[in-house]
Amino acid sequence: MNTTSRAYAVGGLLATGTAAAAAAIWTTVPSSVLANAETIGILRGLLIASWVAAGAYMWSERPESRLGLLLAGAGLVYALTSLMASADQLTYTAGRIALAVFLVYFAYVYLCFPGDRVVADLNRRFITGFALASVAVWPFVLAFSDRLPEGGALNACSNRCPPNALRVASVSDGISDSLDAIVGVVTTVGLLGTAALLVSNARSPARLRRRAVEPVVFAYVILVVAYLANAIGDLSGGALDAAQVAAATGAFLTPVAMLAGQARARSYASVAAGQLVTRGQAERMTRARLQEWLRDALGDPTLEVAFWDRLRLGFVDVDGNLIDWADASPGRAVTPVNNNGRPFAVIAHSASLQEATDVVDGLAQTALMLLENARLVDELRASRARIVASADQERHRLERDLHDGAQQRLFLLQIKLQRLRRGLADEALVGEIEEIEADAAAALEELRVLAHGIFPTVLVESGVPEALRAFAVDAPIQVDVTDHWIGRCSPTIEAALYFCALEAIQNAAKHAGVGAHVKVDLDRDGDRVDLTIADDGVGFQPGGSFDGMGFVTMRDRIGAVGGELEVISEPAAGVTLHVSIAEAPLRPSTEVRESPQWRSV
Repeated sequence: MNTTSRAYAVGGLLATGTAAAAAAIWTTVPSSVLANAETIGILRGLLIASWVAAGAYMWSERPESRLGLLLAGAGLVYALTSLMASADQLTYTAGRIALAVFLVYFAYVYLCFPGDRVVADLNRRFITGFALASVAVWPFVLAFSDRLPEGGALNACSNRCPPNALRVASVSDGISDSLDAIVGVVTTVGLLGTAALLVSNARSPARLRRRAVEPVVFAYVILVVAYLANAIGDLSGGALDAAQVAAATGAFLTPVAMLAGQARARSYASVAAGQLVTRGQAERMTRARLQEWLRDALGDPTLEVAFWDRLRLGFVDVDGNLIDWADASPGRAVTPVNNNGRPFAVIAHSASLQEATDVVDGLAQTALMLLENARLVDELRASRARIVASADQERHRLERDLHDGAQQRLFLLQIKLQRLRRGLADEALVGEIEEIEADAAAALEELRVLAHGIFPTVLVESGVPEALRAFAVDAPIQVDVTDHWIGRCSPTIEAALYFCALEAIQNAAKHAGVGAHVKVDLDRDGDRVDLTIADDGVGFQPGGSFDGMGFVTMRDRIGAVGGELEVISEPAAGVTLHVSIAEAPLRPSTEVRESPQWRSV
């Protein structure tokens, strides 16, 4: 149904409800049968209008759900009970039959809420039994009873009720009274049983369902108390007036309670989704954690999530076991979750949540979005790690090639020149060869420095602190290195820390200004290594960017090993970079001490 058609349908429903309310008022107000007919007539019309209006609103908001139509239908069925205001026997009897139907229908609507059908097996069996018991007893009542049972405070006629128009045979008063009593028992059991099931639903471990049902229980209990008070006590006078007020209050609260229950459920779902997003930012999302969070959000400790495995062409649980949830077990329901029209996961949960599958699906989509985001972050981190590892391998290869190739050749060239010089007598030629030797020595030293910068041997042999101290000796800016005994880490972690520190020191040398110096601190807190590089230079101007190639390189290196990089700068207050990486020590130390500081000259 398109938007225009739905708007016409909703308008037609509202018009029907208005007509039914007007007819109920027109029929009831002049009644000589009902007690307080004028008041009851106006109340009846308002009740019908409120139920139909609330139902039309629910239907317009959620056209895929039948709940709005069911509630509007309750208002229209209740309009038929206005026939009980007539003094005509047949009309009154038709109205009393409509009331019997309405009581079963009304209980059904309550047990459907917050969904549009009765889901729980116990609830289905109960409402079916209530309906069958009513169908079984009423033909005998209509056939043999002279007077029909009254229908609650809003239909009380104070001994002025017309006789049963459908009676086919006279029976003794005892049999007639017994039939009336059976009707009373069936109705009472039906109403009390419905109330008990609603209270049970309101105490459900599924918090989403509990928040939706609680307001509805309150309204229904008021109705049941008012009905039973009149049925048991045969009220009159002030007591009857009080029962009528209570019944009208409960009836008016019914659509309000249902709307409030739906709002509470949506509010709870929104808060739960927000909490998922917040927790997803604070903790890394995994499949097991997703299942745990959905259990907590929906209040269903039995909830399980299975994910589609393209290779195995089936769903697997959080432990990777292939499972089949095609048919839900009793008391359980399955909600599929799709991604771009393709199966992504299925959620097995308590059947009580089946009434709110849209909320379950919404929370699941939020959680799965976080899971997909975690997967993309992992892929980005793995991609960064591959790039960094490839770059480090290339650094090792270049350092090795320079050491085993060009450096060795230059060293051999020096030896050959020395031998050649010792065998010559021509001083001019000797001087030229010594000059060539000096050039070869200078080239060899430049290659040694270049190889050291590409991948320093001291980093591999002694770790990050010693490698940074070695660099600090010839650094273009004054550098203080303090090691609070971090020990050794994995090669990838050490390379990330070392080259990040080098990049920060070189940035400070370029931009910190004349006379600035850098402090490098290395510390460990359990399985977390911290590196801080701070300079006392000019800092960044307001609005300064940290997106230069140097910062991008540092972020990539640190991100590749799962670390965090924070940059802090204020004008004239220098720049501070803080790196934190989770890494268990390879050589744990039993003492924590501060090593001497090394200062470049």
